Amino acid sequence: MRINSSQSIKFLRFLYLLCILSIIIDLILLNIDGSWKSIIGFSPISIVVIIILIYRGLPMFMYDSDGEVLNFDAREPNLLGFSRLFQKHFEFPKRKLVGFKIKNNLLRRVLIVYISSKDGTRKKETVTITYLKRRELKDLHKSLSGVLNENKSKNK
Repeated sequence: MRINSSQSIKFLRFLYLLCILSIIIDLILLNIDGSWKSIIGFSPISIVVIIILIYRGLPMFMYDSDGEVLNFDAREPNLLGFSRLFQKHFEFPKRKLVGFKIKNNLLRRVLIVYISSKDGTRKKETVTITYLKRRELKDLHKSLSGVLNENKSKNK
């Protein structure tokens, strides 16, 4: 099964551009007038919007369960040039999947995947899936549950 959620990229690019333009306009007005009273007030709102968008997580999520490997890839293409923090990729064999959990926080949804390692411990990988639609989320849950059920039946 493959999931590719990249519908909101153009809207987010427009939103980032709008916020940056409002900050630049406020800074220009500050330099022209010279007092903090001239700032319209868009800068604090724009900064809060950018912080909320970054908190919500990486909007482009790709999942591939075809073959013997599970691939998870999440990124923010609009901010990828600034830092590698805006990209997350991990893959592992299906047989190593031990469990998963979808955690809903305020304005954010996170997928936590538990993977068995060579030394018998569990590794935990997290990826944000906030921008997945309800249908994509249901398909992801169904696919990961199927892999877990298959692993349990092989271990018996």
